[in-house]
Amino acid sequence: MNKYVKNRHRFFFAVCRPIVRILALKFHFKTKTVKLQRDTNYLILSNHQSFLDPAFVALTIKRPIYFVTSDAVKSKLLYYCFGPLRKRKGFTDTACIRAMCQVAKEGGNVAVFPEGNRQWNDSQFHIDRAIVKLVRLLKLPLVVYNFHGGYGVQPRWANSTRKGKYTGEIKEIVSKEQIAAMSDDELYDKIVLGLKVIDSDSGQLYKSNKRAEYLERELFVCPKCGAQCALHSHASDIRCENCGLTVTYGENLRLTSPDPEFHFDKLVDWYQFQQQYVIDYDLEKTDVIFSDDNIKLYDKTDRKRLLVAQGRLTLTKDILSVGEFTIPTDQIFGGSTQDSDKMSFNAGNKAYIAIGTARFNGIKYLLFFNRVCKQIVEKGGDKYYGLSIDPSQR
Repeated sequence: MNKYVKNRHRFFFAVCRPIVRILALKFHFKTKTVKLQRDTNYLILSNHQSFLDPAFVALTIKRPIYFVTSDAVKSKLLYYCFGPLRKRKGFTDTACIRAMCQVAKEGGNVAVFPEGNRQWNDSQFHIDRAIVKLVRLLKLPLVVYNFHGGYGVQPRWANSTRKGKYTGEIKEIVSKEQIAAMSDDELYDKIVLGLKVIDSDSGQLYKSNKRAEYLERELFVCPKCGAQCALHSHASDIRCENCGLTVTYGENLRLTSPDPEFHFDKLVDWYQFQQQYVIDYDLEKTDVIFSDDNIKLYDKTDRKRLLVAQGRLTLTKDILSVGEFTIPTDQIFGGSTQDSDKMSFNAGNKAYIAIGTARFNGIKYLLFFNRVCKQIVEKGGDKYYGLSIDPSQR
């Protein structure tokens, strides 16, 4: 009479495995099945490169796995067949933690992506130190799993996939005795370093004739002229329509330009330049910081989305508005991106999602939340879309 671990999950994992193998061919993914110790359940920690990561982990580890997933996942069928554990973004979700503990108690395998977000620019997202407490709380042996090439094959900001090497493997299994012998700092460092994968350092090539398309979902400031939202991507190039700067995104995931004033080697260099741009931005020089047309704003506090406004999205020092609907910035206390063209955020006791056009960039708003949203500023900035330019995260 288990609450979470059901016999049907084993059945559906087995039935869907051949389907996932077909998907693996489409995305050029390769892995080898590993048989873990029988009668032992595990906590699996993995880096996060593509939306198919859970399915591909399950190809490597041939047993039911209970993945912690965002509350953006709404499918009742998915929950019935596989029993993922829902976590509400932007909150310390004690209900999810209790569910993980219960799954472990019932003999199930728990899987977590500690970065909490898919990679945007081939650098490691922040990993909260609370992951150490979770490892100790569950009292399970630890599987450290690595994806390589997922960012190269399927960049988060892109619509198309690329041809290239994409693999998944168990990097290390850490026993309960080894975990107990480590200090919290040692365990945290082991997790962070164990999950760190930078595809642009691999030398692998990822072929596509649309390599740069939709990069403006991440990039919003020209590094040459400083123009905002003047970047437009096509094929393998992204160009500033204000000054003409043209940058090529290469098959090796590196940036090149004939312009001698362009000095970035990787997308993370450009992203960190934008973080510094936000830090240095004079909030007094303009009323409107950013705006975008054709935005739909939904209330997603409950499982069903409710449309609350549509029109022009505008951010000032004091308000975030969509059409005539306004939210004071001092009520906003967290935000994230969903998919590639959606921005979710929490304000007061509400959770919202803003859905834009195909090239909508929500990252620029999330970065400026670290300047204008009092609750985010007071807690030292957002952990994921913050203004840290620590090169160790590359």
